Amino acid sequence: MSMASESSWVGRKPVKRIGGMSDALSIAADLGFSMSPSPSQEGLQNSSPTTGEKGEDLIRVLRELTTVQRKIADLQVELQGRKDDKNVAHLTHVSEMEKKIETLARITTILKDVIQNKDRIIARLQQPYSLDCIPVEAEYQKQFSELLMKAASDYGALTASVADFQWSQNFKEPPSVWGEMLRPIPVALASCTRFFEAMSATRESFATLQKLRVGHFDSPLPRTPAGDPSQRVSGVPDCLTPPPWKTEANYDDLGIRNHRRQHVDQVEDVNS
Repeated sequence: MSMASESSWVGRKPVKRIGGMSDALSIAADLGFSMSPSPSQEGLQNSSPTTGEKGEDLIRVLRELTTVQRKIADLQVELQGRKDDKNVAHLTHVSEMEKKIETLARITTILKDVIQNKDRIIARLQQPYSLDCIPVEAEYQKQFSELLMKAASDYGALTASVADFQWSQNFKEPPSVWGEMLRPIPVALASCTRFFEAMSATRESFATLQKLRVGHFDSPLPRTPAGDPSQRVSGVPDCLTPPPWKTEANYDDLGIRNHRRQHVDQVEDVNS
């Protein structure tokens, strides 16, 4: 038996050891060898040469049997090892190991980037706003946010102005059309002013009514007394007279004036 097989067999316990002294004796009996139970000294001295030869043959067979048992044990250990290798072969294959190496290389690169940029990452996490375009220190975040709010309103006004400018460039109508489009604007402005004043007066009236309901009323508005003192209800103040409307041109009056002005202009054009 070679040294490699002996070194592989040493230190390994076979799964199942085949045979023993009893098996060896039974095999020897099957082969025709007979063993006396306990031979005496005289019997050993008077034994024939044939019995000595049979004993040597038995020893040789036992040695061969021991050698075969060791080889079988080595084969069993090797088979068990190959079986275990087969179960983990997909994990230890060259392609699998290359994939693992590539994954570890990518993870190492990411970790290096994180370590190199750790100060930047910490500063970004400490900022209340994530500014991807303009880096701002944390101590100037409040002022910068206020500046952004103002810039947003200015940007909205600028966008509206640019849209108006583009519209004026695309508008190719003659000046007469401009005049027709601008003519109703004063009337519309006067109507809006009158509507705003009416809404303001209504708001003041509601505020006064609320004060009356609460019970704390001190207003310079004139009171309108009831006609019959007997009809007055105790606990209810006199009615209030709303403030007079401001003297201004009515919508219809402005329309009539514009119509008369157009008529006068047409007459002057005809006379000229």
